[in-house]
Amino acid sequence: MIKKKLKKNIGDHWKGNFFALGLVGVLSTVAVPQAYCANSFAIEGGKWFDGTNFKQATWFVDEDGSLTKARPQKVDYTIDASGKFVVPPYGEGHNHNLQNPWAIKNFGPLQVSSGVFYSVQMCSFGEEVKARFNSTETMDVLFASDCMTASDGHPIAHYFKDRSNPTEEEVQEGRDGLLIIDSLIDLYRVWPGIQEKSPRFLKIVLVGSEKFEERYGDKKYLGVNGLNPELVPNIVERAHQSGIPVVAHVDTAYDAMVAIRAGVDVLGHLPGYRIARNEGFDSQDYVLSDAVIAEAVEHGTKLIATASVPLGHYYSEKELSEIQAIQRDNLNRLRKAGVPLLMGSDNFSGTVLREIRYLDTLDIAPREALLKSLTMDTPKWMFPERRLGFFAEGAEGSFLVLEGNPLKDLGFLDKIYIGVKQGHILTSSSKH
Repeated sequence: MIKKKLKKNIGDHWKGNFFALGLVGVLSTVAVPQAYCANSFAIEGGKWFDGTNFKQATWFVDEDGSLTKARPQKVDYTIDASGKFVVPPYGEGHNHNLQNPWAIKNFGPLQVSSGVFYSVQMCSFGEEVKARFNSTETMDVLFASDCMTASDGHPIAHYFKDRSNPTEEEVQEGRDGLLIIDSLIDLYRVWPGIQEKSPRFLKIVLVGSEKFEERYGDKKYLGVNGLNPELVPNIVERAHQSGIPVVAHVDTAYDAMVAIRAGVDVLGHLPGYRIARNEGFDSQDYVLSDAVIAEAVEHGTKLIATASVPLGHYYSEKELSEIQAIQRDNLNRLRKAGVPLLMGSDNFSGTVLREIRYLDTLDIAPREALLKSLTMDTPKWMFPERRLGFFAEGAEGSFLVLEGNPLKDLGFLDKIYIGVKQGHILTSSSKH
C-alpha cells in the first residue's frame, strides 16, 4: 500500500466510426490521483529483477523521474512492495494496433493496463496519433512508417473485401503510403525521401521469394507477395550507408536467408508461423539451415519471432503441432547459436504477453531469459539512447510491481499492483 493519503496505416482496415481517447493517464481499473505524479517517492520491500533473478532492494524515484539509491531530501510517499516482484515495463517489438484513433480507443488501454509501455508499430504512419504518445505520462511508440514491398506485395491484400476479386480502388488504397519497389529505378526514386526523413527503421517485405518469378504478376497472389529478392542487398546497403536499421518481414526459410545474407538487422518473423501448402510450399521450406543460422550470428542479426501468430488462426491440432515442431527446432538452434531474441507478437487485438507465454510453452529458453527479452532487451533495442530496461542509479524510474513471481508463474505478468513510467503512475490495480 502507499503509506500516505494523497489527494493512415496498416491498421486502417480495422477502423470504425469512433473517437479515440488519448493515452495520457490511461489506467487499468482506477484513476490514480494526479498528486502521485512528479513527486519523489520510495519503493520498499520489493524484489527487483536483474535479468536473471529477483533481489530485495529499496529504490527511490526522484522528482526528475529517475531512479536513485540515495534517499531524496523530500519523500512524498512510499509504495510498500513487500512480497511483490518488480520488473521493467514490457516492450512490444512488432504490432499494428496503435496506428489510428479507432485502434487506440479499442486496444490502447489494454496495452497500458498489461504493462506494455513501449511499442513498435510496423508499416505505420501514425501522423494523426503521434501527439498522444512519447511523453512521461504515456506509452512510448515508434512508428515504422517506411515500408517497402512490391506493387502486388503484402500487406496490400489487407484492404481487399474479397481477396479473390479485389477492385482497382482497393488495390490502390492498399498501396497508398507504402514504398512500392519493383525495380532499382523505383528504389532510386524513393531514396532521397527516405534519407531526408531518416526513419528509425526501414521495413522490407519478403514472402515466398524463392518463387518470386512465378508469383509476380499472378492475380492469385495479388497483395500477398513481397520484394524481388535480387533488390534486397541494394536496399539494405543503402539503408546502412544512411544509418537506417532494416527489419525484414520473412515467411519462408529462403526469405530469411535472403534477408540475413543481405545484412538486415532484424528478422520481423520466425519462418514457420504458417505452412502455405496452398501456395506450393511444404514444412521443410520453413526450416532454417545451420549455415544460415551461422550467417545470422556473423551478421549480428536479431529475431522478433512473433511465434504466437498461429494462435490467431483456425488450425487443427495436427496442423498446429506441425507448426510448433518447426518453430521449436528453429528456435532451439537459433538460441544455441546465440541469435538474440526480441519480443514481439503481431497480436492486433491483444498484447505481447501472448508471445512470451507461447514461447514458454515451446520450452525453447529458460523463463528468466524470456522475461529478460520482454523487459530489458526489447525496450533497449527500441530506445538504445535511453537508460531504460534496467534498474541502476540514474536510470529511468519506470517499473511494474507485480503481485507474484513471474519466474514461477507467467500469469503474474499482468497482475500489476502498480505501473510507473518515468516517475508517473500509469496503471494501478486498486486504490491505495
